[in-house]
Amino acid sequence: MPGSSDFDHILAAIKAQVDALHAHEAAARSGRDPEDVHQMRVAVRRLRAILRVSRALFDLKWVDGLRRELKWLGTELGRVRDLDVLHAYLRSQLKGLPASERRAGQHLLRHLDADHVRARAALRDAFACPRYARLLARLKAALVNPPVRTSAVSLLSIASAEFKKLKKAVKKLPTQPSAAKFHAVRIKVKRTRYAAELLQPVIGRRAEQFIDKAKKLQDILGEHQDAVVVEEYLRKVTDRTRAAQALAQQLIKHQRERRTQALTTFQEKWPKLKRRGRKAFSKVSTVLASNRQGPSWSSYLARRR
Repeated sequence: MPGSSDFDHILAAIKAQVDALHAHEAAARSGRDPEDVHQMRVAVRRLRAILRVSRALFDLKWVDGLRRELKWLGTELGRVRDLDVLHAYLRSQLKGLPASERRAGQHLLRHLDADHVRARAALRDAFACPRYARLLARLKAALVNPPVRTSAVSLLSIASAEFKKLKKAVKKLPTQPSAAKFHAVRIKVKRTRYAAELLQPVIGRRAEQFIDKAKKLQDILGEHQDAVVVEEYLRKVTDRTRAAQALAQQLIKHQRERRTQALTTFQEKWPKLKRRGRKAFSKVSTVLASNRQGPSWSSYLARRR
């Protein structure tokens, strides 16, 4: 049965993200700062990832239900966040353009503003609905009395399994991967990084180095995904006037260039992350095994009560 130290790390990680949700909720409701929506979305993603990688340690029905509700909240936050990022990017791209292209660009931004208003209204409704209140109650209960079940899974085995899935996904990438396949790798990088963060208090520097490299690779993969989102939106909302079509083609061309550059940079950086992963998730099993002689989770929870 896992030692209580493993449960400590997992519970602390869950609590940190629940605290982040509460800290940014008021400003996310009001729309004062787009960063608060972003931080709430990050907290939701981290919570889902933590619950996913540690699901074998909990009642599976409970984990899956909680992750499903977090996905709902993340989707509502994500609609607003994606439009915030898109708006900031397009405004930066429209600066310095000729007058005719700026006019076409302003029309595009009006489309974007209307979509943003609708997304923010949907997010406010989500915050006000009973489903959100129930989710917060479930998260609070998870910190007090999580449904732990007997399991021999360790944090090391969790992180190692995520790293193996990541390596397998990268190995299977074709020379010119589709946006969907590249995005799937991005998700696996995040999951492995979050698993490493759970393990970091145990193995220290090796995990820190892996996490640092993973963050940088996430940024590269995020740049690729942002370019995909921009292109999809442009194709959806651009009207048929000559100026609008010309501007859209110009911007779409730039998105293709962003994607190409991101792919090239990923191919350069991946071997470094792979090496860091090998160092982080191997050579420590003996140390961790010696630490598995502590009290069981059941006794740990009994003490907490």
